[in-house]
Amino acid sequence: MANLLPVKKIYCDTKFKRTDSKSNSNFKIDLPQTLKLPDNCVFYIDDVSIPNSFYTVELNINDKLYFRLSDPSYVYPEYFYVDYTMTLDSKTYNGVQFAAEMQSKITAITSGSATSCIYDSQSKNMSVSVSNLEIQFFTDVELQTLSSWTGTAYSNNSLSSANELITNTSLSSQIGNTAIPAKFYLMLTPVRNIYMRSPNLSSFNTIGTSGQSNIIKKIPVNAAPGEMITSYITSSTDYLDCSNATWKTIEVQIEDVNGNEIAMHGLNWSFSILLDIANANI
Repeated sequence: MANLLPVKKIYCDTKFKRTDSKSNSNFKIDLPQTLKLPDNCVFYIDDVSIPNSFYTVELNINDKLYFRLSDPSYVYPEYFYVDYTMTLDSKTYNGVQFAAEMQSKITAITSGSATSCIYDSQSKNMSVSVSNLEIQFFTDVELQTLSSWTGTAYSNNSLSSANELITNTSLSSQIGNTAIPAKFYLMLTPVRNIYMRSPNLSSFNTIGTSGQSNIIKKIPVNAAPGEMITSYITSSTDYLDCSNATWKTIEVQIEDVNGNEIAMHGLNWSFSILLDIANANI
C-alpha cells in the first residue's frame, strides 16, 4: 500500500507567527492540524520570498571599528598613541556615504583631528589618513591578543566588528599616514547568503560552516536593498528526510554565515514546505 501524505504543501508566513516568537528571524508557526508524516517522506523548502531589509551596518552586529592614532614625532619608548572605538550608525551605505561616515566619526571622537576619508568608485577603495598622525585599524585577529590597548574595554567574544566591510581581515593591520594613507577595499554587502535553520524540521544531516547540523536551506542574496530576495527548488535531490515525523509547530531561524540573526526590521517574509515520498515506486 502506497504511503499517503496528509498534505502536499504547507504555506508559511511570519505574519502568522506565534506571539511568543522572538522575531521575524526566529519564530514559531502553529499548524491548524497535527501532521503525521509517513515512512520515506521528504520535504523541500520552496517559494522563499524575503525582503532585503537588512542594513550595511547593523547595531551590535558589525557596527564597531577599533583604531589607534600615533604621533610619529615621538621616539620609542616614548612613542605616543591613543586608542579609540568607533561606533558606526546602523543603516545602509554606498561607498561615498560610508567614507563620509568614517570621516565624521573619526573627527568627532578625536575632538576635531583633520581626517580625510576618500572613496574611489573605480577601485572600490577607501583611503584614510589623519593630518600629522598615523592611523591603524586593528583586525579581529589582533584584537583577540592585543595587550597594549588604551581605549574603552571590549569583549573578545563580542567585537561586533565592521572589519569585513573594509576588508581588514588579514593577520596584521596596515598603518596609514598623510603621505601614504591606509587603503581598504569596501565590501558593503555583509550578508551574501541567508541560512535557514530549523531545530524541529531538520533531519540533522547537513553541515554548516560553523558546524551547524540543522540548516534546511541556503538562500543567496540575489536582490538589492529594498527589493525581494527569492529562492526556489533547483534540484530534485535538494530534499531532507522527515520520515515518520509528527509536525504541529514549525520553528525557523534565518542567520548570516556568522550565525547572527538576520535583522528584518519588522518586515515579514514567507516560504513553502513541499512534501513528497522518496522512492515512491519501491
